[in-house]
Amino acid sequence: MINREEILSRFEQWLDNALTREDPPAGIDGEILAAITANPADETDGTGDYAMWSAITALTQEVKLQGRAFKELNTTLDVQADRAIDELRTQFGERERVLQRQAEQRSRKEILHALLDLRDRLERGLDSAKTGAARLRHKKWLQRLVGPDPDPGAEAVQALLKGYELGLERLDQTLNDMNAREIRALGEPFDPRRMNAVDKQESAEVDEGIVLEVYRSGFEWNGEVFRPAQVKVSCGAEGSLS
Repeated sequence: MINREEILSRFEQWLDNALTREDPPAGIDGEILAAITANPADETDGTGDYAMWSAITALTQEVKLQGRAFKELNTTLDVQADRAIDELRTQFGERERVLQRQAEQRSRKEILHALLDLRDRLERGLDSAKTGAARLRHKKWLQRLVGPDPDPGAEAVQALLKGYELGLERLDQTLNDMNAREIRALGEPFDPRRMNAVDKQESAEVDEGIVLEVYRSGFEWNGEVFRPAQVKVSCGAEGSLS
């Protein structure tokens, strides 16, 4: 049978366990609970319930404010991210257009170099054909002295000359469409910005510094010198070129 002392001992142990300090519940600020327990209110007037309700209300408002701030921050980050993506797209698009223009410019330069090289070949072929035609005319003049004997190669030479002339004409039209213009040099004053003097010759009939012959035609492209002309220039008696 349990005696009185044992009953009192068990009651004291239970009371000690009931009064042991516990950790605040998860989700509730410990400072709020500490403020409530530090100023206990009289249970009879109901102020304890009011204090607890006030603390919960304050906690609810704080949660709402934190949620609103998080939402605004998330919206701001989304806007900044979209703006950064748009800027990257704009910069990438501009860079892409610049690279494309540069690639097109390089391609046009390569094509123009090839066309000018072809033109040089046609000009040399035309000069050779003209030289051959002059020799044939001289030969025909000699033949007329000894008797009529038509030369079968004369018609072939004339056809060759016509072919070279038509080819140069068509090629010059293509260069004109590409905004490439031949530099006028023959008979013009020497211009070091657009011409290279590769030869010189003393001349009493022509003023000093005048282009006497063009070895290779020069061209301008889009208003700038693409290839300078190679020319022979007249010089003074001392052989100096100003």
